[in-house]
Amino acid sequence: MPPPRAHIECAPTDCAAKRVIGAEIVPPAIRDAKENALRNHIENAEFFCGDAADIAAKLESDGLRPDVVTVDPPRKGLAPEVIASIAAMGPEKVVYVSCDPATLGRDVKIFGQLGYRAVRAAAVDMFPGTAHVETVVLLSKGEVDSKKIRVEFSL
Repeated sequence: MPPPRAHIECAPTDCAAKRVIGAEIVPPAIRDAKENALRNHIENAEFFCGDAADIAAKLESDGLRPDVVTVDPPRKGLAPEVIASIAAMGPEKVVYVSCDPATLGRDVKIFGQLGYRAVRAAAVDMFPGTAHVETVVLLSKGEVDSKKIRVEFSL
């Protein structure tokens, strides 16, 4: 018997994104994403299976200009070429979800060199009773208003 799958309700009028693109190297994750989109009546989503560096480079070369990019890389973080492709697409915001503070700090520094600033961070304890904590960081391009939050990582 397969494990239970998460079910998220989202009425089409609640989904403000004009277009959603998902990329994952694990084929069953792409299958699950497509099934969840269908189940939730989401018609503006498309999914690509492959290496993040290859997909990011392809989307960049196709001229994709997203408003927001969300990444949730494995512990090793993002490859430098993925960060470069994301920055070249020019999103105003990047949401970075990380399970490893060391690679998060490394990657935030690279994004910083490409014009992005960390403006907000939050720790999320998704695994109570363990030492594992996810960190979500909002990176913004351009001017940051006076309510900015300075985020520093010590490795």
